[in-house]
Amino acid sequence: MTQNELKTLAEKHRLGTATKAEEQLLHQFVDTLQQQPKKQFKPSAQNRLRIVKGIEAKIATTTKPAVNYKKILAYAAVFVGIISMAAFSTSLFESQWVTKQTGKGEKRSLTLADGSVIILNANSSVQYAKDFTSSRQVHLTGEAYFEVQRDTAHPFTINTGAIQTQVLGTTFNINAYQPDEVSVSVNSGKVAVENRQTKQKVLLKKDQQVLFKGTAAPVATAANSEDQRAWTRNIIALNNTSLAKTAGILENWYDVEIDFEDATIEELKITGKFKEEPLETVLQSIALINNLKIDTLTQKHFVIRKNNTTP
Repeated sequence: MTQNELKTLAEKHRLGTATKAEEQLLHQFVDTLQQQPKKQFKPSAQNRLRIVKGIEAKIATTTKPAVNYKKILAYAAVFVGIISMAAFSTSLFESQWVTKQTGKGEKRSLTLADGSVIILNANSSVQYAKDFTSSRQVHLTGEAYFEVQRDTAHPFTINTGAIQTQVLGTTFNINAYQPDEVSVSVNSGKVAVENRQTKQKVLLKKDQQVLFKGTAAPVATAANSEDQRAWTRNIIALNNTSLAKTAGILENWYDVEIDFEDATIEELKITGKFKEEPLETVLQSIALINNLKIDTLTQKHFVIRKNNTTP
């Protein structure tokens, strides 16, 4: 991440305009800062908040047209208390880290230095070291499908908040749009998934899935994992999915905003598959199946209401 990128993220965070992916990217940056060799304590939500607040404060109180980022970075380093300003700028702002992200309505395929492929879903981001072959570490926000080249000497590790997924060579999908709710599904090979806070660990094989939700015990299931990666083929696959989660999927796919008139509607379920369908068709299906009504406020803003009309 460059200084300008950090400035943009911090300003968006202060103004409340950052997307979930951008918020997670900022948090990943702070986690990286705390994980430097001279650290004196482990990363924590409290330390992260102090650093982000420190960055915010410096931006908010700056009266000059251009933010003095040396002062902001020094301020953050004081809060962390682990490294000098020189080490901070050298280790984090030079060409060590690569960040790739997608906006809403966008997907992206990346090929890493080891030949592994990452397909990023909409509104997602990944961060990894430029010298990737020596340390195959990836930080993910959002959702991605991985095709990992086998290298027994260098395990491939994906960090999504407290959840760490490690493989040698395999294909699998990770959904981490909600930081405290991470699901992993395996299409081939073997995958080890661990909650680093609770130390709970699950080993997965083909067509097995696991859901880590907060500090609760992981929930393992067995089903065809092709549905979890259907999005890579431009298919929205819903399997008894709540309308709240369905709305989140549609917002990312079509870059729209969907609200509910009544919170009880959010818990209704829907099952079905939609391949490259226009948003109007998907919304009409939701309304028909659940006897609902879709109100269009603008071309990008919809409200789902109960249908009170008598058939």
